[in-house]
Amino acid sequence: MTLFSAEQIPQQLEKTFKKIQTERMAGVPVINNKLNVKATNFQPWEDHQLGILISPWFMNIVLLPLENNWQNLKIGQEIVHTFPSGKYLFTVGYEKGIGYYQSCSLFSPMFEFANQKAAEATAQAALMELFDQSHEDIESQHPAEKIAKIWKGEAPFPKPKNSFDDMPSHERKTALRNSKPLKEKLRSPISRRDFLRGRIIHSATESRDQQG
Repeated sequence: MTLFSAEQIPQQLEKTFKKIQTERMAGVPVINNKLNVKATNFQPWEDHQLGILISPWFMNIVLLPLENNWQNLKIGQEIVHTFPSGKYLFTVGYEKGIGYYQSCSLFSPMFEFANQKAAEATAQAALMELFDQSHEDIESQHPAEKIAKIWKGEAPFPKPKNSFDDMPSHERKTALRNSKPLKEKLRSPISRRDFLRGRIIHSATESRDQQG
């Protein structure tokens, strides 16, 4: 098993997934062409290096080993890791350029990001929220099965959705009429992952606004 230093990890991840983008993902409609591959905020955590991997088609929390203790992992294996905000399900993957790694999906696809700056601000907010204990009791969800089916060709790639602001005025009126009342939305169950996503986006937007 190849082990990388903290300095090597971003470089190796970016090199590997840029190659995946140009080869395996070429022409796939799930790509957001406004974004680039970027490995960011990597830091030691327990026996791992933990950080965020941004690509034009996903944003994942990624774990890589600090020691040679991953020999018995299997591709597709699911492993639960406990953070201050709760338990999260990671899936084992393997790429020739980096070896075994574990990932937890935050966003896929990536059409809701207007540019790279917004994606990187969100990645930084994601790590802050991951270690935030204030919502540790919220039930988590993990879309591993859905993502796996998309990659295997067993399910269609999601189509980009038009934002509310992009809708023609008559469509906006229809959407408003068909939307649930706020009090009904508040009664609906919410997963930790969805809650985390909402907090991440809010934090990233605030950070971007403050930076001007």
